[in-house]
Amino acid sequence: MRALVFDKKLEVKDVENPVRQKGEALIKVSIAGICNTDHEIIKGYVPGFSGILGHEFLGVVEESDDKDLVGKRVAGEINLACGACEFCRKGLGRHCSNRSVLGIINKNGAFAEYLTLPEPNVFAIPDSIPDTHAIFVEPLAAALEIIEQVNIAPEHKVLLIGDGKLALLIAFVLKTTGCGLTVLGKHREKLDFARDYGMATVLFDDFTPALHDIVIEASGNRSGFMTALDSVKPRGTIVLKSTYAEPFAFNPFQIVVNELTVVGSRCGRFEDAIRFLQSHRLPIDRLISAEFGLDEAEKAFALSARPDTLKVLLKI
Repeated sequence: MRALVFDKKLEVKDVENPVRQKGEALIKVSIAGICNTDHEIIKGYVPGFSGILGHEFLGVVEESDDKDLVGKRVAGEINLACGACEFCRKGLGRHCSNRSVLGIINKNGAFAEYLTLPEPNVFAIPDSIPDTHAIFVEPLAAALEIIEQVNIAPEHKVLLIGDGKLALLIAFVLKTTGCGLTVLGKHREKLDFARDYGMATVLFDDFTPALHDIVIEASGNRSGFMTALDSVKPRGTIVLKSTYAEPFAFNPFQIVVNELTVVGSRCGRFEDAIRFLQSHRLPIDRLISAEFGLDEAEKAFALSARPDTLKVLLKI
């Protein structure tokens, strides 16, 4: 099969098809999305990574022990849990001590013609959700995880730092809470997008730090974390959505003295994201900047890395 492989450089090449094991589904990938995490892996976020990237996808099940899955359009939960460790026994499979992660840790990903996933990780996509919209199930689940972890109410003043594709999904999720939301970003055209849907926005160049009950850092930039520290009330909450390839130093003085709560936030439940896509009129098409074939992956990644770009899709 054809696949996009990263081994110190990106290259589309022929590789062996994955072999389905008992309890797994063999999925023919139709379309996949390039995520900021893919760019961070290339920069070194996962030391020594070598293999097939990609974890946002829509495909069709070709083989499965569960015959009800065969022929279904599906998306896939990216965390593969062992089912036996301390965290799995507590229902925390996403934090499994022995987990592999699709396209990230010890599991070839979705930038390929085929992939395999355990059947419990596979979620059927309703006919009402188009293929290109289904790509957003995984990042939307991550956005929804914030309101699972942190109580956000209409009386809360909330600052969202970031205006990229994940940040904009988070903005639409936060809007449903009725909170006093402000979106802070560096790109006027992306902020205009949020403003079109009734959200208050401000450019970094025009930003004067003010104190908020909750600050969500989703900029993908280390400076966003420092801005968060300067923008949260004493005993307020910072939610961290960004991952960074390089470590950086900071003084925890503000966290300690202001008695802040810092919450790491990663993946969410696919069921919730699918329901949200069905029940909310999200402007998904406006979040898609371009589509490329797999053999044009180098061009796709170059465009995706540009700060003015939102989601770039690979048609497999």
